[in-house]
Amino acid sequence: MNSTTNYLADDYQEPIEHVGYNFGFNRRSFVQLLSTGLLIISNAHALAQRREGGFGQRRNVNLGARIHIGRDGSITILTGKVEGGQGARAELTLAAAEEMRVPTESIQLVMADTAVVPDDGITAGSGSTPRTVPAIRQAAATARECLVDFAAKTWNAERQAIEVRNGKALAAGNGRSLSYADLAADEDAIKAFAQHLPSEAGLTDVKDWKALGRPLARPNARDIVRGSHQYPSDVSRPGMLYGKVLRPPSYGAKLVSIDLGPAKAMQGVLTAQDDQFAGVAAPTNDRAEQALEAIAKTAKWDTASHPSSKTLFDYLKEHAQGGVPSNPFTEELSQAKQVLKGSYHVAYVQHTPLEPRAAVAEWSGDDLTVWTGTQNPFGCRSEITRAFHIPEARVRVVVPDFGAGYGGKHSGEAAVEAARLAKAADRPVSLRWTRKEEFTWAYFRPAAVIEVEASLNSQGVRP
Repeated sequence: MNSTTNYLADDYQEPIEHVGYNFGFNRRSFVQLLSTGLLIISNAHALAQRREGGFGQRRNVNLGARIHIGRDGSITILTGKVEGGQGARAELTLAAAEEMRVPTESIQLVMADTAVVPDDGITAGSGSTPRTVPAIRQAAATARECLVDFAAKTWNAERQAIEVRNGKALAAGNGRSLSYADLAADEDAIKAFAQHLPSEAGLTDVKDWKALGRPLARPNARDIVRGSHQYPSDVSRPGMLYGKVLRPPSYGAKLVSIDLGPAKAMQGVLTAQDDQFAGVAAPTNDRAEQALEAIAKTAKWDTASHPSSKTLFDYLKEHAQGGVPSNPFTEELSQAKQVLKGSYHVAYVQHTPLEPRAAVAEWSGDDLTVWTGTQNPFGCRSEITRAFHIPEARVRVVVPDFGAGYGGKHSGEAAVEAARLAKAADRPVSLRWTRKEEFTWAYFRPAAVIEVEASLNSQGVRP
């Protein structure tokens, strides 16, 4: 099911094994892809390494792509990061409130909707604090400075005589004030939001913080406690079906043949098959399980052999890409007074997210919307576009706040699978992995063998 090609995410240094689905490259999709601009086929790993600005750096975004201020003074902050229980929603809200000088309840945070937010990279490796908090602070500070400039121009006053407090620009000594709503109603100010963010925007010194560094309850905690928050598995669409995907009996097994007839004979059941992909969709989850069991009995597989747990680490050494390199200090080790050698084995690690993978996919003509729990919304969108050979502009990935992924929801298998079933059914499809599927087919952290050698000379120092 999975490809063996590793892709290095822009701001997270862990190999991610993406799903290898390929649903055909027809002439229409090729023309659509070309119409988006220059088509360049390149190695993703090398491209990430060559990206201008170095590892983890992203191009500037304009202020309007990060912050929206309504004419009623409402403030919406946009971020590509996700909330998976780690507290990003509260932290990023605090960052915006601090620099805009507004109460935290004035901030609305829109997270991880690829149709409207900037690409802030994968949410992993504790990267939101060092990378996205500064970006939001910078944007918020720029918005604050826009309000100061607007007030100074309106009043013909010196900037130094104006301060922003509780969402208003205040003129010292005369009681005049202007709000963010006034700023949003000014045409010249609106043009400023089309400018690139400056590298420095007068960030607030730590000693002057009023919001950052203080506790804040999760902004949508009330919805979660009351049960009104929709997790990815709660999303429901009109006419939605429930999907199931056929899994191989073992990793690497190839589907030789299958008879979808038993499932097609069931009332309300739709089927899909595309090379190694086979699945069903039905009006209820139970009916989908019954249909899957029916076709599973007809499937013929060509299985692959695998090393046992006892021989795994020997197998890794014997099959290391390019072979295990020789130690360049072999001669020094042979002459050393004392040598210490160690071999360490790292087992496969299942990340065990609180929720198994889930996705709801809905096509509208050639456009696709997917609601799913992923730590990598833009990476998930890229997986979908590669699988279906369609332009990114036609794919929207929305990530509701979900239960913790623990680094295990970097890839987009469930989203791609739900989209394929929805395509076949011509109706929205909800796909919810079972815990067994999660433990068997989700991405694991790789196993490894680490061998260490060290030496000391007669003086007790490393030669």
